[in-house]
Amino acid sequence: MDEDLPAVLLMGGGEGMGPIEATAKALGNALYDENLGQPIGQVLVICGRNKKLASKLLSAEWKIPVQVKGFVTKMEECMGACDCIITKAGPGTIAEAMIRGLPIILNDYIAGQEVGNVPYVVENGCGKFSKSPKEIANIVGQWFGPKAHELKAMSQNALRLARPDSVFKIVQDLHELVKQRSLTTQYSAST
Repeated sequence: MDEDLPAVLLMGGGEGMGPIEATAKALGNALYDENLGQPIGQVLVICGRNKKLASKLLSAEWKIPVQVKGFVTKMEECMGACDCIITKAGPGTIAEAMIRGLPIILNDYIAGQEVGNVPYVVENGCGKFSKSPKEIANIVGQWFGPKAHELKAMSQNALRLARPDSVFKIVQDLHELVKQRSLTTQYSAST
């Protein structure tokens, strides 16, 4: 990846689902400055197990730097190399992005279990929601250009909401519950 260009991470989960191809192509257009004749950003696309999608994207001609990967086991490295992320509203990915301070563009959600994540991200000022690949690409183009201040503010909001130690807190809470139950069992057995 080009260290001098901001980068966007585009992903569709382990199966590479959603409008990844259309969004990548829209980003390819939005992140190329026709007046300057050069890119203003770059894209890292994670296709997961979707080999057909990866093949299509690898064979496409791009005006901007585009890196295409299949299934990735070190997502934290991919997130660390990027300035924002486009993904569906999965809670794990949102939590990881917040810990990294990555502004999030949510492009879909699973009805029921993920729908509440969308207003949480948007209302807390750490991301946006759109299902339109063109609108998503325009948002990123603005973030990498005239609205860089918005990208920075969303990054700070994401870091403010992040709970990197939450897994330890959960274990601690479970431990306390087990201790309480043990004490209750001992007390009721002795009476």
